[in-house]
Amino acid sequence: MKKNLPRTFFIPILLLVSLANWQRLYAQVQTGKSYINVSKNVSGGTFQPGDTLEIRAAIAVGNFAAFSITRVRYNDTINANFTYLPNTLKILTNEGLTFRSYTDAANDDAAMFNGVNNTLRINLGSGTAAATNTGNATTGAGTINYNDKPSFYGGVCIMVASFRVKINNAVSYNSLINMPGGAFRYIQSAANITAGFPQSNIMVFQNLGVCPNFVGGNAVIENNGTFGSGNTQNRSSSAIVPGYTFINFSANQPNDGYYGIANNSSATGATNNGVAYPHASRVFSVWDIIGDHTGAASATAGNPATTPGTNGGYMAVINASYATSPAIQQTVSNLCPSTYYDFSAWFRNICSKCSCDSNGRGALNALFNGPYPPGVKPNLTFQLNGIDYYTTGDLPYTGLWAKKGFTYLTGPAQTSFTLSIRNNSPGGGGNDWAVDDVNLSTCEPDLLLKYTPEFKACYGALVDLSAVIRCYFPNYIYYKWQKSTNGGVSWFDTGVNGTGSPTLVSGQWEYTAVYPQFVAWQADSGHRYRTVVATTLANLSNPGCSYSNNTSTFLNIIDCGIILNVNLKEFKGQLVQDNAELNWTLVSGNNIKHFELEKSFDGKNFTQTAIVPFSYSGGISSYDFNDPEKTAGISFYRLKIVDHNGLFIYSPIITVNNKKIDFEIRPGANPASTYTTLDYMLPADGNINIRLLDMFGNLVKQQSAIGKKDGIIPGSSSVKIWQKAFIYFLFLTTIPPSIKDWLK
Repeated sequence: MKKNLPRTFFIPILLLVSLANWQRLYAQVQTGKSYINVSKNVSGGTFQPGDTLEIRAAIAVGNFAAFSITRVRYNDTINANFTYLPNTLKILTNEGLTFRSYTDAANDDAAMFNGVNNTLRINLGSGTAAATNTGNATTGAGTINYNDKPSFYGGVCIMVASFRVKINNAVSYNSLINMPGGAFRYIQSAANITAGFPQSNIMVFQNLGVCPNFVGGNAVIENNGTFGSGNTQNRSSSAIVPGYTFINFSANQPNDGYYGIANNSSATGATNNGVAYPHASRVFSVWDIIGDHTGAASATAGNPATTPGTNGGYMAVINASYATSPAIQQTVSNLCPSTYYDFSAWFRNICSKCSCDSNGRGALNALFNGPYPPGVKPNLTFQLNGIDYYTTGDLPYTGLWAKKGFTYLTGPAQTSFTLSIRNNSPGGGGNDWAVDDVNLSTCEPDLLLKYTPEFKACYGALVDLSAVIRCYFPNYIYYKWQKSTNGGVSWFDTGVNGTGSPTLVSGQWEYTAVYPQFVAWQADSGHRYRTVVATTLANLSNPGCSYSNNTSTFLNIIDCGIILNVNLKEFKGQLVQDNAELNWTLVSGNNIKHFELEKSFDGKNFTQTAIVPFSYSGGISSYDFNDPEKTAGISFYRLKIVDHNGLFIYSPIITVNNKKIDFEIRPGANPASTYTTLDYMLPADGNINIRLLDMFGNLVKQQSAIGKKDGIIPGSSSVKIWQKAFIYFLFLTTIPPSIKDWLK
């Protein structure tokens, strides 16, 4: 069955929880803590040993009644999971630019790091140059006024206390480490305030790469992650975005803390993104005018803005808040255990002129003095069950869409997780982006059947089915074979299953699933066989967690007596100086193309060793082949005689060995319906007695055969079992020509 994702996935859209629109509230001090993975800040990635993290604790002071807060300082601790990087104490702007830098020493400036107990303090605000910066004491800490630098358009002061740490190299992959929370402390209206943060839990997680064949489509949210389409510019609100305020696009909307869903990001419905800045058709006169991402001819360019009144795909557009904050979260259920999942989405930074310098002047102001006109760049952390796994890195303005995401392996019994997104960048002067095509999918394996689509052979042919299972990850190790007798309409288990041991081949993990060989007759013609794989034994029985690409092998078993008319007089082999020398003689044959010599070391799994052209021109023709591989132990050989139409039959199996062998029986198909073929090995020629007993010890059938050294009981001497409802025991004994031969 084709692997399909369950229909009950719920995935959050990456919209940040709104703390407030400063222009409306003015009466709050906002705080938030986050960090960026400096080592992965360009392209994004997981957390790995040796990665450098920049810790960012933001505080935003608005124009409220008291106009300021005093004794403002930030305290934090470095634990044993991390190493503090010297002289990285800073105050940043909300865009991540350095506003002030400090040394690690105490009492020489407004910050200090104590290497004895791994604690640090950063004083913020004015009046901190000669601070006595120790511990949690209020002495020396500064004052922040709403209109202090760094300023956001003169109405809000946003400062970010920052330092850097390195994840210790000794931390191993799949280790859960935590980062202490830290706290801002300040006085507001004579009250001592402590704004503490919870610790961050981080999974040190190897970057698993991107599987080339993820399948399953988008998760079932908002029209499969695409937000749908329509012929009106603005779509209705979404129930999956609680905490944000929905609003239609207009001159100054969506504002901070708002979101919209539209097929055109213009303020007026205009479609020309080439108009100058500022322009009334742009939101805030500066936002890009674009359409969504779904189905675009260029995945990075996306779609142009939709003309009003025509149908176009929707996207979500987000205007983030000032202080860093956690994102919304959602539970994803009906997952398959031990399965790799790819969670991803397409993002686009939609503002190239949203920057605000530390004096509060915007990028379009003639006096603007900022080096990064795009402004605050979105930066997100992906969490699973409250644990950080991945950061997107900065999403700079490029005028293009970018795909971000990571691959996660569910636990042996895991069927759900809670996914959440945290904002790592303060808003204000940027941090405005679009998101579309939210996707949750699994990495599918390739199932390469030996015969596709048809196994065409003659009555009595030996069918040797197999499938190569290949996947980017080595987890689809459980397999089973299924059979269909109605052309693939329905399938049932054959009872043949197993566990593969993948090896890495050309960047893919692969193994071979073999179906037991059987002799096919007319009744088998039309049957189909396929393989089904899964990541756990339990998943193999779950249609929602097992996979088959529905490619199957069709058995076309026909009467080849007239077509091939093969008369193989002799096929033998002998050991010559540690190499097998093989000879065969053909008396007659019609339409034969070539011989395929196949070799096996267990008598069951054969691989092609050579192709010998057919050269019969009447009479008897002989063929020779010397196996270049030295014989170690016992080697099994057979001929596959192929005609020009692809029909073939097999010769009997012969053996060549370089050691003394004893009497050995190799049973054929078990269970068997009417007969079974037995392979044997003898140290010398002699008679073989065959007795078939039922489970009560009663003799059911008895026959004898002339055994040849290293031979096979021919099909004409096969044991015929007529009673099908009982269990039988088979006994074989040999009668060598002499005691002397037996003792050789």
